[in-house]
Amino acid sequence: MALSISSVRQALHGSWLRQGVWSVLDQGLFAGANFLVNVLLARWLTPDAYGAFTVAFVVFLLAGTVHGGLLIEPMLVFGRGQFEGRTATYLRELLRAHAGYALVSGGVLMVVALVCWIVGSPGFAALFGTLAVAQGAILGLWLLRRACYLVSRPAWAANAGLLYLLLLTASAVGLYQVDALTGVTALWLMAGASLVASVLLAFRLGVFGARREADLARQARASHIEYGRWAASTGVLEWAQLAVPFLVLPLFVGLDGSATLRALFNLAMPAAQGFAALATMCLPLLVRARFEGTFRQKLIVLGSGFAGLGLLYGLLVLGFGGPAVLWLYDGAYVATPGMLICLALVPVTVSIANVLTTAVRSAERPSAVFRARTLALGVTSTVGVALTAVLGVLGALIGEVVMLLAEIVALVQPARAVAAHPDPVGLPITEDGPDTAADAQVASLESAWI
Repeated sequence: MALSISSVRQALHGSWLRQGVWSVLDQGLFAGANFLVNVLLARWLTPDAYGAFTVAFVVFLLAGTVHGGLLIEPMLVFGRGQFEGRTATYLRELLRAHAGYALVSGGVLMVVALVCWIVGSPGFAALFGTLAVAQGAILGLWLLRRACYLVSRPAWAANAGLLYLLLLTASAVGLYQVDALTGVTALWLMAGASLVASVLLAFRLGVFGARREADLARQARASHIEYGRWAASTGVLEWAQLAVPFLVLPLFVGLDGSATLRALFNLAMPAAQGFAALATMCLPLLVRARFEGTFRQKLIVLGSGFAGLGLLYGLLVLGFGGPAVLWLYDGAYVATPGMLICLALVPVTVSIANVLTTAVRSAERPSAVFRARTLALGVTSTVGVALTAVLGVLGALIGEVVMLLAEIVALVQPARAVAAHPDPVGLPITEDGPDTAADAQVASLESAWI
């Protein structure tokens, strides 16, 4: 019996389900910590102060998106190919590149802080100045978390996530209790927790004991530049879809508009993050289904499941969202019936968009995803901005739903084409292929986690 149990455990160790569960746990721990900090900030800060924090962090996410496109996503592609067997040395070079990037992006953020100070916005100056220093640690943890997947150790990332959760929440609650939690102190807490978790992961990944190899460094630099310029460009589109409503609202409503939108989106974010994680898990299943001739059947099952979960979550938001907003933020924010309807539609549309995107990605058609994101950005920048100008926060929420519907419409035809002709056109699937693709998708979504 002992041998039987041992055999079962060994079989499960490298299974898709086990790896997927650790991956979801990894993302959930980080998302949960950041969700709690956002709720505490929304409760404690004035709407204008929380709106300023939201806008500053959205701007920082642009730096995070480019960082992911240049370093993280290429790492997930090349780490199990060109540089397999030399992971520690490869990661050492990536950390050197990360340090250089952090210096450049930190310098840009410091210039932004200086401009804010000159034009008389000391609050923004403090936030951007803090981000200029803190972003190196925050982005470093994003990189090392994803590096755990190169060695098939998502449990390491989840353990680091648990440490991050404990450090960040304990310190944030402590500052909240003594009335010292602000946007600036929250950023310092995130940086400190990220630094501690990063050091732990770097030790586990063997980075500190690796030696530099000049040939590997040149090869990695060339590969990342060639791949990363396209990945970063696509990431900027994704960032813009997220950022436009938050950056436009202060122009028409004020900073409290961005604060209200972020506070309301906190209700929908668990669903959005959950569907992104589930889509990441399901991508290798659809890739394999193309080779097994079961693509259409699995796509129908996944689509029905995702849509059902999205509808259920939407009904919960519609039924309990109003009281939840009042309770979470101690009455500082109120969700009107129209806002709740839009929020309820977000998980439904996000679930469908994730399924269609995963189906198209499984057929190695990133151009179709790029076109869909371009259309969605166009809708956000025109229809969404117009609705925001007229209706304020409600208009921004309506614009978000319209944007997601536009993305769905753009993805329907390529997804139908894949379902009609799912025959694989590339090389035979490998053991690591689907996992690499799935992790690359996670990297592209990293900017939306806060």
